[in-house]
Amino acid sequence: MRVRKLLAYTAIYILWGGSFLAIREIVAVVPPFFAAGFRFTLAGLILLLWSRLTGPISLGPRQLYGASILGLIMFTCLYAGLFWAEIRIASGVAAIISAMIPVWIFAGEVFLLRTQRATALSLTGIALGFLGVVVLAVHSSPGSASHTSTLAVFVTVAGTICWSAGTLLSRRLALPRPQKANAGWQMFSGGFLLLILAAATGEFRHLPPTAILLSPRVLVSMAYLVVAASIVAYTAYVWIIAHDSPTRVSSYAYVNPVFALILGAAFAGERLGPLQLAGAALVLAGVVATLMGKQKAATPTPQPVTR
Repeated sequence: MRVRKLLAYTAIYILWGGSFLAIREIVAVVPPFFAAGFRFTLAGLILLLWSRLTGPISLGPRQLYGASILGLIMFTCLYAGLFWAEIRIASGVAAIISAMIPVWIFAGEVFLLRTQRATALSLTGIALGFLGVVVLAVHSSPGSASHTSTLAVFVTVAGTICWSAGTLLSRRLALPRPQKANAGWQMFSGGFLLLILAAATGEFRHLPPTAILLSPRVLVSMAYLVVAASIVAYTAYVWIIAHDSPTRVSSYAYVNPVFALILGAAFAGERLGPLQLAGAALVLAGVVATLMGKQKAATPTPQPVTR
């Protein structure tokens, strides 16, 4: 059991943390909406097939409708913005902003659903996280125009809010069973809509030559996103939330950005300026404080996510 837990945490810490650099590698040569759509359409099909081969699945009209709504809100909206933004901001910055998802979820539970009570620590965490995002937004990435990087930061923030809203909405929808089929249909429907968006924005006319699409850089990065980040890490996450405390599992929210920053600096030469580092520190402090305050208020059940 210890070995399996170690492998599961390694997967959700490192594989999800590395997904931001893999996205940046792909969008450097492949249009963003097409890249995101291909990733999730393929990953969703694999999960659906795997679920079908390993047992019965429940995919009635109401379940398909619910999962399709979440596919639109969570996968299409979040990843359209994330893939587009990573052309304009460092992968580490994108990972830091994405770490705000648990903060937005908790804020929704407190102020909208009123299913959680706020503590002084959790409110401090929300405020710190928001301040950190503002600092990141007002200070552009080196080598990019200020207004462009600021827009990319806010687009990424909007995507994380969409994911958080979808997580809250998921509690009131009929969804497919088992969880692999649920995630598979959400990924597939969200990915299919991303491909429609790619077609509508003319990305199919601007795809790089086949030699570039089949280059090791693109193939390895896409394989990583589909297999490692979307399937292996997700499966590890579903297993670990059934075998360990929510407090420990929630730690992925502030460990992923650290790995993303290290990988971005080591393999992509990404360097953050002093203000960006300050913003990153504020966001991570906010996430830690929010999760700690949330644990004191009530014991949560982490929501399955993917990177």
